[in-house]
Amino acid sequence: MQRNILIVGSNGYVSAIAGDSGDELWRTKLRDGIMGGSYGSIVSVLIDGDKIFAGCSGRLYCLDSLTGKILWNNDLKGMGYNVISLARPGISTQFLTRTETSNAG
Repeated sequence: MQRNILIVGSNGYVSAIAGDSGDELWRTKLRDGIMGGSYGSIVSVLIDGDKIFAGCSGRLYCLDSLTGKILWNNDLKGMGYNVISLARPGISTQFLTRTETSNAG
């Protein structure tokens, strides 16, 4: 995988962004969310060599890092449809959660 590429997972998609220009190089839609849309589908990504592993809505994907082509997927049967955490020896993903509060009253 090229070093100056940023891999982004959001709303049911994985995309590759050129680090020097911000141009999108490719975009891959993963599993459809509720009612066929992808909005709100959290995507975790982990880069390992020439492969990108992505977790979305209870399914695991393996993508080609140069093209974004889905090489395989696994339904992870019996594990539900929640957020997927990914890890390899020495490599893991982290999640940030936004919490909204109201100062009214």
